[in-house]
Amino acid sequence: MPPVLPLAVAALACMALAGPARAGATPTTFTLVAGELSISAPTGIEVVDVTTGGRLASVSLGQVTVTDARGALAASWTTQVSTTSFTTGGATPDETVPAGSISYSSGAGRAARGQVGAMVPSVGVDLATPKTAASWGGVGSDTVTWVPRLTLTLRDTQLPGTYRGTVTHSVS
Repeated sequence: MPPVLPLAVAALACMALAGPARAGATPTTFTLVAGELSISAPTGIEVVDVTTGGRLASVSLGQVTVTDARGALAASWTTQVSTTSFTTGGATPDETVPAGSISYSSGAGRAARGQVGAMVPSVGVDLATPKTAASWGGVGSDTVTWVPRLTLTLRDTQLPGTYRGTVTHSVS
């Protein structure tokens, strides 16, 4: 036998024993956890002076923001707003603006860039009882901001003073 033939036979035998090349597969999974639905509103507003004798006082509440990080395909939420009466001094009728004499308008909402959905605003709802401030319907996670206004209907006999009350926003 020529010397090349045993080498060729040995090489073929090694190839047959080695088999095909194998890949290493790593099964991988991850869990995407839903975030929360939250609302933020200014913690305190100092209102400009209003002159006595006027029938209406309009006040901007500052920026309210809802962040929905739940990641739902069909995302929706509704915000509620309520208020206490605004009082000064001894809280007599002439030193009180009752909640029913206060109305709320959300104004237009702005969604963060690239988000898909629409906000339904409120316009002039009286706050004698809690009311819907705004609602949203969209896709996925979203962040929506608006700047609401309160309008206070004052009595002709309203007394001067610094009136304080609390406006509360919630979301569900």
